[in-house]
Amino acid sequence: MSRRTIILIIILIGITAILLAIALTPKQAPVPVKQRPTPSISYAQTTLRISNNPALVNSTSSAVPLYSADVTIITGDNKVNAVQLELAFDVARLYNVDIKPGSLFQNSVELLKKVDNQKGTISYALAGGLGQKGVTGGGTVAVITFQEKGKAGEIASINFLPKTLVTAQGTDKSVLKTAVGATFPIQESPSRLNTGTPSAQ
Repeated sequence: MSRRTIILIIILIGITAILLAIALTPKQAPVPVKQRPTPSISYAQTTLRISNNPALVNSTSSAVPLYSADVTIITGDNKVNAVQLELAFDVARLYNVDIKPGSLFQNSVELLKKVDNQKGTISYALAGGLGQKGVTGGGTVAVITFQEKGKAGEIASINFLPKTLVTAQGTDKSVLKTAVGATFPIQESPSRLNTGTPSAQ
């Protein structure tokens, strides 16, 4: 075998060894690029709240006053188009309970109204009028009216039930984030309340 052939063989063996070394060397994983976390924007931004300070409306009969408590809403960025209120109230303290639309929706449509004064529950749903765009901001969804019974200072309550929901444009899920009920003390004896009618001297 010639010297030249031996040199070529050695060169080929060397090249093969280099290629094998490259092929068998473990590859380093690419350095991960840190990405800034994308801020999560919740679709549920709406809050419902019942007033803790019922207003005296008038005296209905024999100096038994009628009170009202507003159900208010703050929508955040949600464009609200309907609200369903599921409420429970204290039948031992409140009676003659009723509910009516607030000023949130123009030409509002009552979709459901069921007040059970024996069980102490309200199911009430309303929506904006035909063609009305979703509402943003704050306002009064509904007004709850009632009369009180019991001793002055006893605590009455009106609370939201889990099925309460708020619908809005752009999503098929409820956009209700928080619902805050109301607790308030029973007022003094109705005969001593100032109902706006002058008492006889």
